[in-house]
Amino acid sequence: MADILNSIHENMFLYSLALAVLVPVLVIVVGYAINLLQLGLAELLALFLDPWWVEIIVNYLFFPGVMLHELSHAFMALITGARLTEVKLFKKEGKSLGHIAFNPRGSKIMISIQEVFISSAPMYFGAMIVFAAFKLVLLIPWSAWLLKIFAGYIGVSMFFHMTMSTQDVKVFVKGIPIIMILVFAESLLLNLFGVIG
Repeated sequence: MADILNSIHENMFLYSLALAVLVPVLVIVVGYAINLLQLGLAELLALFLDPWWVEIIVNYLFFPGVMLHELSHAFMALITGARLTEVKLFKKEGKSLGHIAFNPRGSKIMISIQEVFISSAPMYFGAMIVFAAFKLVLLIPWSAWLLKIFAGYIGVSMFFHMTMSTQDVKVFVKGIPIIMILVFAESLLLNLFGVIG
C-alpha cells in the first residue's frame, strides 16, 4: 500500500488527479461521519428521554445552530457574488428548519464555485464556530460560568446543525465536476512550480 501511495505522490499527474477526486469526496465523507455522530448522540439521548423530546432539544433548543447554519450559507453567497433571494433563519417547513435561496451568477466556473462553497459553508464555518466555542469554554475562568455555559451552548448548537442537508448535497454535487477540474489544474501547476509535491 505504501508503494502505491509513493508512486502516486511521485507522479505529478496521478497526484493532481487524486487530489481532484479526494477533496470533494472528503467533504461528503466528513459530513456523513459528523451526521452519524449527531444521530448517535441523539439516539443516546433517546435512551433517557422520549424521542419527541430529543427532536425538540435538537431542533428547537439548539436553534442558534440552525440560524448559524443558514447565516453561513448567506455569508458565502454574498462573498462569492451569488444573489440571495430569500433567507429564513428559523422557519419549520416539513423537515427543514430554515433555508436560503440564491441565484448563482457569472461564468460556469463561478457558478460551480458558488454552488460548492455556498452549499458546504455550514461545514467549515460550523467547524470554526464549534472549535472557537469549545476553546472559549476552556479559556473562560469559572468565575464567568454563565459565559462559559453560553459558549458551550453555542458550540453544541452548531455541532448539531453543521452538516449539509440533502438539498445542500444536491447543490454541492452539481458544482463538483468543474471544481475537480480546477483542483486538478491548480495542483498540477503548483506541482510544476515546485510549491507542492
